[in-house]
Amino acid sequence: MNLNPIVLSIPIYFTLIGVELLVERLQHTERYRFHDAITNISCGMTSQITGVLLKVGVIGMYELLYTHFALFHIPQTWAWGIVLFILADLCYYFAHRYSHEINFFWGGHVVHHQSEDYNLSVALRQSSLQGFFTFLFYLPLAILGFETEFFVYVSALVTLYQFWIHTEFIGKLGPLEWVFNTPSHHRVHHGRNPKYIDKNYAGTFIIWDRLFGTFQVEEETPVYGITTPVQSWNPVWVNFGHYFQMREQVRETPGFWNKLRVMFGRPGWRPAALGGPYQIPEVSADTVQKYTTSAPRTVNFYVLLQYAVLLSVAAVFMFTQKDMQPAVRYLVAGWCMWTAVACGALFEAKRTGYLLEPVRLAASLALLLFALRESSLFVTAAAAGTAWLAVSLCWAYSFRKVFASTAATTASSHAYA
Repeated sequence: MNLNPIVLSIPIYFTLIGVELLVERLQHTERYRFHDAITNISCGMTSQITGVLLKVGVIGMYELLYTHFALFHIPQTWAWGIVLFILADLCYYFAHRYSHEINFFWGGHVVHHQSEDYNLSVALRQSSLQGFFTFLFYLPLAILGFETEFFVYVSALVTLYQFWIHTEFIGKLGPLEWVFNTPSHHRVHHGRNPKYIDKNYAGTFIIWDRLFGTFQVEEETPVYGITTPVQSWNPVWVNFGHYFQMREQVRETPGFWNKLRVMFGRPGWRPAALGGPYQIPEVSADTVQKYTTSAPRTVNFYVLLQYAVLLSVAAVFMFTQKDMQPAVRYLVAGWCMWTAVACGALFEAKRTGYLLEPVRLAASLALLLFALRESSLFVTAAAAGTAWLAVSLCWAYSFRKVFASTAATTASSHAYA
């Protein structure tokens, strides 16, 4: 199967993010924060990479059901494509809804809601784990008889539609709001105001929320994020942090059935003996304090350089990974994860991140030479890679004092928080 529309649309995503950034500057508004936007993109990148590596199992299950249990064999026509789009959007509604209403599933979806900003980069903030659960909701389409590749392409369009609704620059859209999901409707979904929690699950058609009683119109400006902010720029931790918290809650909860309800009941459920369900606090856009860190500007520019390299490598990986040798494929995927985590560690002024940076840089050059060891470009790559390594090491070394000072300040503030 060829690359799906989501991967092919990545250049369009970044172009539109650039346009939104330009509008932000022209209007002198603050919709983007550097650290948050980089973390959003990191989550999207890691989600796509893990999706490539794990897609075989998920798609294989769909293909197995289609091959052996399909009731019909539906032709791939435009008319049936429209039917499939509507049905896939309905499946998305229930997959999305239960990703909010079942705590274990919420751990695979919470990543998308962690950003405390609302802009197009948030659309890219996707979980690496959610696909393990949500694919189950689409399996009835295989039994109905929609061929696997047909399903993959059409369902990808449901995902593509949702990119543009992650913006504050588009207001309400009149009669379109009666049928379609819009930026206004989806801003509600990302709000952590009590009245906005668990509302507007729609992908493309808001009619599902209107039919099933989960619709909420946008009223006051939403406060974005989750009720317990993640407070991290680490794309791996934001994917797994909820499960560590859930593990602690299960340990503290008495009784087998109560433990099961902690895992598979609504997020925030507790037995009465421990105080009952957590209450959702009222919040105000005027008083909320967003998570932030104060990495020096030199660190930010350094991370931007390393991140540009990361995005280039990730793009090459996404478009050529099928032609890579297995060892190279997994090493490149691992390097991408490592680099994304390293960027987050530098943003958070973690001393370990600074100390491990020379190791990562050396590993980067080693991986480049290993991947191109049989290529005619080996000598050129070795020269360019060595020059890049030298510049990066010198740059990282040059801000060591500033970084150490920032790390000490951060550690002190955390000690008294």
